[in-house]
Amino acid sequence: MSRQATSILDRLHALGDGHDGWSEAEYSEALLRARARRLAAPRGDVADAAAGIPALGARIASERYALPLDSLSEVMVLARWTPVPGQPQYLLGVTNLRGEIRPVLDLHSLLGLTPPPPESRSWVIFLKAGGVEVGVRVEALDRVVSLDPATLTRPHESGNGLPQRFISGITPDALILLDTAQLLALDALKDTRVGGSDES
Repeated sequence: MSRQATSILDRLHALGDGHDGWSEAEYSEALLRARARRLAAPRGDVADAAAGIPALGARIASERYALPLDSLSEVMVLARWTPVPGQPQYLLGVTNLRGEIRPVLDLHSLLGLTPPPPESRSWVIFLKAGGVEVGVRVEALDRVVSLDPATLTRPHESGNGLPQRFISGITPDALILLDTAQLLALDALKDTRVGGSDES
């Protein structure tokens, strides 16, 4: 594992072993620091590139997923959102992020998983690429991990019934790495009708 990945893990482990002891501010600070270190690192470092894929773990229904750190912009508690009429079920709605409206995807619906109870606490992980910022709802956050690309099983080999388009690979211990580029390419996110104001 590279020094960069180790420093990310050390910082997050210092906050606690599980998501229950982590506050929203601690998550945000740790992720922003990790992202800043990664962006400040020299480009073209072959040793770091070969070391693994830094990713944030999350739980959706009863399954474990991960999202690459280089796609993450922010993590926060999902307090309120506004449904958007006429949109696919996988679009949970929109939420207000510091005065700007952002769409939020319901990964439970998108991946064919059992939805969480209405009263349960949810988190939203914001993904950003090419000027587009989209939130994805998860039930719980886990630690940052470094995934070895050589050990990932490709979706077409897994035979687990998951929508293959959204899966980059699956680790030997069944952690599913999501393909953020495919999530951000969903047709509903290009629809100009996604907008409006938050309920708050």
